[in-house]
Amino acid sequence: MPTRPLLPLPTPNHEPPPPGHSGYTPLRLPSRDRQREYFGPTFERLRRAITDNTGEAAQIFDDANNLAPERVLVFETAGPVQNFLKAIAKVPGFQFMGDFESEFEADENFAVIDQRKGRGGADRTDEPIASRYYLTMPNLAALSQLLSLWDRWRRQEQMAEGFAPFADLFNRLHDLRPWGPTDRVSPEAISIWREEIVSNPRRPVRIEIELWFKEARGDREAASSDVTALITQAEGRILQEIIVEEIAYHGMLVELPVGEIENLIAHRNVALAIDDDVMFLRPQSVLQGPFEMEASTFEEEGERIVDTRIGNPVAALFDGVPMQAHRLLANRLVIDDPYDLEGRAVVAHRRHGTAMASLVLHGDLNAGDESLSRRLYVLPLLSSSNGESEHSDPDRLLIDLIHSAVVRMKGQNGTEGSAPNVFLVNLSLGDPKRPFSRLMSPLARLLDYLSYRYNLLFFVSGGNVTAPLAIADFDTWTDLETASPEEREKSFIRALNTAKRERTILSPAEALNAITVGAQHHDDVPNRPRTINTVDPFRSNTLPNVSSGLGLGHRRMIKPEIYLPGGREYVRMRSSGGGVTISIGPPGRLYGLSAAVPDDAGQGRLNQVALSDGTSSATALATRAGHQIFDGLMDAEGGSLLSDIPPRYYAVVTKALLIHSAEWHESASLIKEICGPAGQYQHAERTENSCRFVGFGIPDIIKVLDCEPNQATLAGYGEIRTEQSVVYRIPLPESLERVTAPRSLSITVAWLSPVKPKHQAYRCVRLEAEPVTKSIESFGVRRKKTQPTDGSVRKGSVFHEHYEGAAAIPFIDDGHLLLRVWCKDDAGISAEVAIQYGIAITIQAEGALPIYQEVQQRLRVQPIP
Repeated sequence: MPTRPLLPLPTPNHEPPPPGHSGYTPLRLPSRDRQREYFGPTFERLRRAITDNTGEAAQIFDDANNLAPERVLVFETAGPVQNFLKAIAKVPGFQFMGDFESEFEADENFAVIDQRKGRGGADRTDEPIASRYYLTMPNLAALSQLLSLWDRWRRQEQMAEGFAPFADLFNRLHDLRPWGPTDRVSPEAISIWREEIVSNPRRPVRIEIELWFKEARGDREAASSDVTALITQAEGRILQEIIVEEIAYHGMLVELPVGEIENLIAHRNVALAIDDDVMFLRPQSVLQGPFEMEASTFEEEGERIVDTRIGNPVAALFDGVPMQAHRLLANRLVIDDPYDLEGRAVVAHRRHGTAMASLVLHGDLNAGDESLSRRLYVLPLLSSSNGESEHSDPDRLLIDLIHSAVVRMKGQNGTEGSAPNVFLVNLSLGDPKRPFSRLMSPLARLLDYLSYRYNLLFFVSGGNVTAPLAIADFDTWTDLETASPEEREKSFIRALNTAKRERTILSPAEALNAITVGAQHHDDVPNRPRTINTVDPFRSNTLPNVSSGLGLGHRRMIKPEIYLPGGREYVRMRSSGGGVTISIGPPGRLYGLSAAVPDDAGQGRLNQVALSDGTSSATALATRAGHQIFDGLMDAEGGSLLSDIPPRYYAVVTKALLIHSAEWHESASLIKEICGPAGQYQHAERTENSCRFVGFGIPDIIKVLDCEPNQATLAGYGEIRTEQSVVYRIPLPESLERVTAPRSLSITVAWLSPVKPKHQAYRCVRLEAEPVTKSIESFGVRRKKTQPTDGSVRKGSVFHEHYEGAAAIPFIDDGHLLLRVWCKDDAGISAEVAIQYGIAITIQAEGALPIYQEVQQRLRVQPIP
């Protein structure tokens, strides 16, 4: 029972929202003459193709590298073109396929204009240009209209009403081309296919084909028929085809002969790579259990008793088949096995699901934490029947597997689900074949849709990157071993920063609405054995593990948001001499979190445990923490003042409270120092580098569950529509008025946003929170420097900021802090749609000041007897 439980926020008042921020970045653009000279030949070839009846025109149409009807065109522009989508909607025959952000290097034609103090007007040659890809599919009439608009612009004639955005388009145009083979097939895909062929040179290769999603059913059927014919022609076969309209997804799981994949790798003309109905060709997405374990016997006095009278499960585990008879799991799981994986999974191989279930229910056994009281709902997605690592069904698209699991669990169209009360979903799995790179993966889009549709909070592992890492600062392993812990730590940070673009988070960790979890370099292993050729890379336990996938996410949103213990991961020597390369091996008995595992010796023992590590284990702890927060909120008998929260707010309130206590530690300053960039005006870039490594920080769950005497945490929830604003009046503690006592203020707002998959913004709405200026000044605090920048905080589905100070200032407004929360439209959403949010605010002071008591009294909340 908490001594000082969370306090309820007072009901807010509705007020007009503050003025918006333009976010305008001034650019130097090329002259009209340069654009006419550069793009003139492209438009002239288009003119010949649509006006001539010559053989040359036919060749132009047949060439996959030229503009032609029913071909997706890429308009890459320097920055956004205002109202461009409205303008192309005025051109009959222009079908909008999507847009997304990218960037290109500054050159003599395009550059950001420097706005920094003392440098105004100069070119930022060090800063890339933020660009926009507009993707459209025109017919012949639309291409003719595009050519006419180009002619008007190059002759400097005024555009007709509604077509002015095309003038801006031509001014900003950086590239104009059809969507081609290099767009459809990435270098990463080629690398993965090459490895698959080497390991299984005679086995057909399974790939995923993502088609351009077309709104009309007839168009989708025509595209499907055309692509099917190409697959048949290549002597391949279709294993599955699905459409998920809500996320604009049309995909196929296909098996192709090795020769066809070798042609793709060699960039030979493969029909699928140049087909205009195809958006991407990718390796098959498969979830895998990522680690090995060395079991030992679990010795504990007495059994951990589960009270089965507690209500229905609120947390779900989508993972491998667990060993439900294990002493730590017996009577604690609700197994729902629609695919009969339990009947096919060898008990000795049920490692990942067993360990994750144990960590959610009990935490790290070495930490000695109290077990959860509710049962855990488990829907198995992975299995292994032949000694291989646990993996998802190779005959199904992963997106279909997850979608079916959630619909089964929550119910649909009047059919009750198998676990309708669940709102926390643990997905301690990632796709090693789909590292995040700029675009949202279909699986991440699915999680975002399901989150909003069903009010679900997904916990997703950031992913473990086990590729070797070069440590450039040392010539030999002996040099690395004998270096001081300080120098070794800096060297590893430098190496990770150099390789950060190859060590990104894994799909679906980029999901906007999910909480993505990284592995903190920490555990509670009591005795580590001495080993040869292994070393602890870091002194600090607040850095991420070497293998933990690094952020950022889509549009540079903060990912992973939080870090929790994933084992104090040691690295192993891979090569030495002329440089050092390290690798990551299984934890063995060196590091990790103690969890239940099956008896891999086949002796039927039910009390085996082992050390697990990585982002999977950290994610299980995050799900457990969310569950603990919910249990604390619902425990009215235990003193909770917020037990009447309606169920539709469970996910957003839990999300807000879990991230609320996260803060940067000293490691963030070290990362800034090492990763840079150096320079007086590079603060934002340095801070973004820290975000890649530490997100919002490491949460302190105990601080959320029970306040200290010098701390008052208030929580609340509500609904808000776009362009609306509410203001909370928060009573301040009297002991902080007119005194120089150091104090801090933390603010967190969390929501689940609807999404628009074809829109570059993707996120439909953003929420922000900010103290009213005079109110925050009177509290004597300013925004803390050691945290993500204000711009970074605004990019995800959590708004989380810290303030600190010690100014002795008289309070205003009867000693209240005014906090405004407002909702902005990002991608176009009806003003009638209400967005549910959770909010948490903490006021804290150094020293023995009665902060909690004073805030509680001003709220007129009755103390717990």
